[in-house]
Amino acid sequence: MQVKELISEYGKHLQQAIGVSESTRHQYIHYVQRFLSEKFTDVFQDKPINLQPSELIQYVIKQREHHHVPVLKSMLTALRSFLRYLQMKGLCEARLVNAIPSLPAWKLAGIPNYLTKEQLDKFLTSSDCETPTGRRDYAIALCLARLGLRRKEVACLTLDDIDWRSGILRITSSKSRRFSSLPLPEDLGKAIVSYLRDGRPPTEERRVFVCHRHRIGQPLQSAAIGTIIRRRFKRTGMEVSSRGTHILRHTVASHMVQKGVTIKEVADLLRHRSLDTTVIYTKINLPMLLEVALPWPKEGEIT
Repeated sequence: MQVKELISEYGKHLQQAIGVSESTRHQYIHYVQRFLSEKFTDVFQDKPINLQPSELIQYVIKQREHHHVPVLKSMLTALRSFLRYLQMKGLCEARLVNAIPSLPAWKLAGIPNYLTKEQLDKFLTSSDCETPTGRRDYAIALCLARLGLRRKEVACLTLDDIDWRSGILRITSSKSRRFSSLPLPEDLGKAIVSYLRDGRPPTEERRVFVCHRHRIGQPLQSAAIGTIIRRRFKRTGMEVSSRGTHILRHTVASHMVQKGVTIKEVADLLRHRSLDTTVIYTKINLPMLLEVALPWPKEGEIT
């Protein structure tokens, strides 16, 4: 059996038997393909794989050197899913599934990465808004930097989701699949209008953001949104902790908290279903932390 054929069957299994979303399916297949390319040739024998638990552990240790914990956790979940699929087909022993280690995850242990106001301004002014592609990319950047949208939510934004009279955006959450209404910031509204009038190629597509070079007029995929943002970060020349879209979501929340906006209001904007998810942003509210910090004891005051 060819590796490509096995991957195809696994993808059908994820879609038809497990019912995972399209983005999750693509993510799992990406990680599994990477794993198989390192461990096997193009031909995958139709018999139990000759793989030891120690080899899986060493593979995970190797990946830990190149990936952050969130990415690594997704990778391990994909590998477990794939090995369970192989076990179901009689191509894998149960001990291999159990050999995938779990990573420790302490709730609220990290500090969210975010951009300073100066960095955000530099990022937003890094594109050439005189070109059609530049107008599109600027409007996309504002969707992320003003409202903290997820990249899939930006990709799925349609012309029907914009209520110009009320100044409202209707967002379908990429996670909960629920609808939310968010206020349309003035600069974002102007950027979208500029793109629709002077940048967007003629198309019957209802998605707001479409392709300009290949598949002209077809909707942008969420992966393309990520590529656009990474390209803009590279153009700025800034040294930032992350060049992904999520740092802009963190930036929106962090700036709001630092301005005194309540956690509940931040959670509502980001569409968090639990306040526990939003509480982590209190760690970067330095003015508030200074108020609760105890004064440093002077010499002789320590008993």
